[in-house]
Amino acid sequence: MAIDLKERIKTLLSDKSGRIKALVALGIAGIILILISETGFAGKKQEQTAVTKSSSVDYSSYIEELSDSLSEVISSIDGVGKCKVMITLKNTTESVFAKNTQNSTADSSVSQNDEYVIYDGENGDSPLLLKEKFPEIEGVAVVCSGGDDIYVKEKVVKCVSALFGVSSNRISVTKISSDY
Repeated sequence: MAIDLKERIKTLLSDKSGRIKALVALGIAGIILILISETGFAGKKQEQTAVTKSSSVDYSSYIEELSDSLSEVISSIDGVGKCKVMITLKNTTESVFAKNTQNSTADSSVSQNDEYVIYDGENGDSPLLLKEKFPEIEGVAVVCSGGDDIYVKEKVVKCVSALFGVSSNRISVTKISSDY
């Protein structure tokens, strides 16, 4: 079979029309390989788009998810009863990008040159993201049925403080209104 293939290639390349056909076939194969490498078999392209879409943060849904989870945990504490939670954020998301730093010293002066590391992304050149920090929680307000009991307040404050690392002076626990 290998000898058969060699003979066919020799006969194909021996005449002028065979050489042209071989060059055209090689050209088409090269174009196909370039297209495949750029699109990444389409699955990779879709995956990158999904990552890009998920990186944009919706703060209201983020706070809502945190509040719902916290409300569920707090309402399971003995004596709390029915509860509502409100969380406030200190700032927005913080992005940390990669940098190249060059220090140079000459005589009595020192200079530093920082440049962001840039890569060729699907939407053009962009800086290399090392990490993204979610916003810090500034304060938490808890309104619950057992909010007038000092022991319940203490349990709730300790729980919120342990979960979010918020100091106790940033946590408010009060009794829910009888109208609610």
